[in-house]
Amino acid sequence: MRTTLRDSVARLPPYRTLGLFAGPLCFALLYATNPVEVSADASAVLAVTGWIVVWWVTEAIPIPATSLLPLALFPVVGAAPIGTVSTSYADPVVFLLLGGFCIALAVERWDLHRRVSLAVVTAVGVGSARLLLGFMLAAAVLSMWISNTAAAMLMVPIAASVISQLQSPSPEASVEGGIVPGIEADPDSLPQTAFGRALMLGIAYACAIGGIATVIGSPPNAVLVGVAESALGVEIGFLDWMLAGVPLAAVMLVATWLLLLRLERPELDLGPADVAAVEGQLGELGAMSRGERRVLGVFCLVAAGWLLRPFVLADAAPLLTDAGIAVVGGVLTFVVPVDLSKRQFLLAWEDTTRVPWGVLLLLGAGFAIASAFQRSGLDHVVAGALAGLGGLDLLALVFLVGIVVLALTNVTSNTATATLFMPVMLSLGPSLGVSPVTLMTTAAFAASFAFVLPVGTPPNAVVFASGYLTIPQMARTGVWVSLVGAIALALTVAFWLPVVWGF
Repeated sequence: MRTTLRDSVARLPPYRTLGLFAGPLCFALLYATNPVEVSADASAVLAVTGWIVVWWVTEAIPIPATSLLPLALFPVVGAAPIGTVSTSYADPVVFLLLGGFCIALAVERWDLHRRVSLAVVTAVGVGSARLLLGFMLAAAVLSMWISNTAAAMLMVPIAASVISQLQSPSPEASVEGGIVPGIEADPDSLPQTAFGRALMLGIAYACAIGGIATVIGSPPNAVLVGVAESALGVEIGFLDWMLAGVPLAAVMLVATWLLLLRLERPELDLGPADVAAVEGQLGELGAMSRGERRVLGVFCLVAAGWLLRPFVLADAAPLLTDAGIAVVGGVLTFVVPVDLSKRQFLLAWEDTTRVPWGVLLLLGAGFAIASAFQRSGLDHVVAGALAGLGGLDLLALVFLVGIVVLALTNVTSNTATATLFMPVMLSLGPSLGVSPVTLMTTAAFAASFAFVLPVGTPPNAVVFASGYLTIPQMARTGVWVSLVGAIALALTVAFWLPVVWGF
């Protein structure tokens, strides 16, 4: 049966249908009327950005497809030739993430991430509060190095099996592959408990919090690093980022844990037999396989390169960057053998179908927009419009920026949110007498703090789909976590960032 355009549009949610037509309409109105009275180039860039923003926010078409619009539209409106625009899609940060994604896929392929998460949880010990902290710590540590979504998808089945075992530690509640039978078939049958809600919320929030600790932990971090280097010539190295991100992540993790204990009151009377479900899964893994050992070696080699580059490698290989180290690690996953007789390596090319290529396109689009803002002078126009904020002190300014970004990131992609705000923060900083890196860092961190709604970030959606909590329950707790996050972020950027980065 033939599908018509009318049928395809009818199947879209109403807001997506509206966005499908609103994007081009926004472009036409801005391009034809020039409402802010800027140069022709700036008006063209603003019109294209308006179209892209509408489609990003409404997801009228897939976000990666929208991210190709700068390549198509900037040459059409005369803003830049395609050769200039395309260089943004090959930014070093894109390759930093690509290498990191390959390493993460190898870690997942050989189940090393599961062993690490179970080991962390087991080490923390028994007790509802300690078990909650253990799961949150494991999720945060994982999301520092692999995608937040992958970390959540790993931790949620393990958490579900633990909750089921603790509620009904009988032989009938057996665990198969870390997933309790029946969870996917009937989520509503899961035990609705305060501990279950706290554990699932803790995992979702910890995945987002852990992602801010490293450059590769969350795409908004990479957006900031890329724009700072291309637009300002400021290099934020892997270790530099950790000096700022790890303390903020640690404070947020502890604060969120305490909030969950206070708001959800997850009390359980646990005994050794109940907690054996967690320890048993670790024991079932047995000794580390050859694949686990070798992917751990590659991971440690790359991590050491990132951490030691400023001290050890700067003289020997001055042109080697964090992106180059990540690419070396990514290539090694295809080179290091697990079983040469079977031509089996840590990673096969077929595995790269799981690389989030769409995120890389989204990053490229963000860099292209930021570059177009600068070339056209639109960044100065935006800065002038926001110059009224100059009366605020630094703490109030970063708190306000954090709140605005945090509100938007709960209803749209965190990467898209960071991408939209980078050009604005880049131009706003000098007009207010503040380092643009300070405001850009605020926006990047805040873009990862989507705690309120299931649609805010994939880990929230994964946790919500587990059946342990409702949207009002997530929103109630998420608002408090967001408020704490905005305060912690403002204090970190205003007082700690100048110490470690000198801005």
